[in-house]
Amino acid sequence: MRSAQDVPVRSRDACLSTLDHVRIAALWFGLFAQWMTVVPVLVPAQVAELLGNHAAIKEGVTGSVIATGAFIAMVVSPLAGALSDRCTARHGRRRPFLVSGVLGISVALLWLASFGTGGSIWLYTLAFLHLQFWWNWAAGPYAGLVPDIVPRQEANRASAWLNVMTVLGTIAGNAVLLALFAPGRLYPAIAALIVIMLVGLWLTIGGAREPRPASRRSRFELVAFVRSFFLDPRAHANFYWVLVTRFFANMGTWSVFAFLLYYLQDVIGVSQPTHLLNELLGVGVVLAIPASLLGARLADRHGAVAVVRLTSWIMAVTVIGLVMLALHPSLMLVIPVAVVFCAAFGMYQAVDWALALHVLPDTASAGKDMGIWHVSMVLPQILGPASTGWMLSWVKSIVGTSAAYTVAFATAAVWFVLAAWLVSRIKLSSQLHVADGFVGPT
Repeated sequence: MRSAQDVPVRSRDACLSTLDHVRIAALWFGLFAQWMTVVPVLVPAQVAELLGNHAAIKEGVTGSVIATGAFIAMVVSPLAGALSDRCTARHGRRRPFLVSGVLGISVALLWLASFGTGGSIWLYTLAFLHLQFWWNWAAGPYAGLVPDIVPRQEANRASAWLNVMTVLGTIAGNAVLLALFAPGRLYPAIAALIVIMLVGLWLTIGGAREPRPASRRSRFELVAFVRSFFLDPRAHANFYWVLVTRFFANMGTWSVFAFLLYYLQDVIGVSQPTHLLNELLGVGVVLAIPASLLGARLADRHGAVAVVRLTSWIMAVTVIGLVMLALHPSLMLVIPVAVVFCAAFGMYQAVDWALALHVLPDTASAGKDMGIWHVSMVLPQILGPASTGWMLSWVKSIVGTSAAYTVAFATAAVWFVLAAWLVSRIKLSSQLHVADGFVGPT
């Protein structure tokens, strides 16, 4: 248990304005401008450039590169979050991690942009690991910042605004690629992504009034620190069900997202898949903005669990649509299916944060606990792309491309079905109580 001196002093007298929510979520805008372009677009494109567009193992290598980076993220995010919980920096316990993380990301992106035809795939993987380290050095403490400064009665609203900024960041990142990206010419696009992230950091730091750090911190004990990462499943069953269902939903998501570029190229027969994928993601995330606001309203009325269940079923159905189109390719049909998938994913994310904030075990250790929550998104980025990538490469070598994507995307649909089914295990009380300055579920 933490002593009273360990808990930051918080001021929650006034509700947050819309501008406050926007500024808090601004850094998420900058990070998602990168995540939803670098992982699903730049990494597959660069791997194909390094190995050759017709390399038989490009799917397997792409999945493995993304997976190794996600393994780093799985470790760094909760560790950085836990360290930020103990930080006593004068301007806030999360700020040093956000600033150093963004600076590290900037350097890592420039390194990633330096790779072209004939480069080493091993060095490229190392560069991506470096980027993942700094992404999560910032993301873990940032996830802890949100419950630090957002009252729990505003969790649904905050979650919706975080997702709106996620959507807008995705639009901005894909717009940058459409305008500035070309094979072998990455620096202009990377420079634009860095500027977007720096502006987001500036807005978040200026708008996120962190609680005053604890004046005194208990002595650091390594054994107790390590033990703090274990949470009793009996006492925190809801938190574990959130982790499980989020894991399955993200398994489905990254089993699809990481290979949409190759699906459009090799199955649907698109000649310029990078441009089409950017456009599809752009249209999908535009639709995700009203879907996010609708998701927040539905969560207020029917609960976050019901919205997660609904969106998981929609994503399962749309992925089954991609399976059918692998058997009977049609560009005119794949466009609406992909757009609906992206919009449903946007609504899912609109309540994703809210669900976590409602079941957070301990606000004093929010950085650590939200870092553990973040693992349920990161771990599927290891297992999903790696297993799906090598499944595609193996099945494709035996029975062909269409059959390979049929098997792989059918498996992804199963993950979404599991998420929709198991999320009903989460039991949230509609009664709220006030304690220690917070309003939350009893």
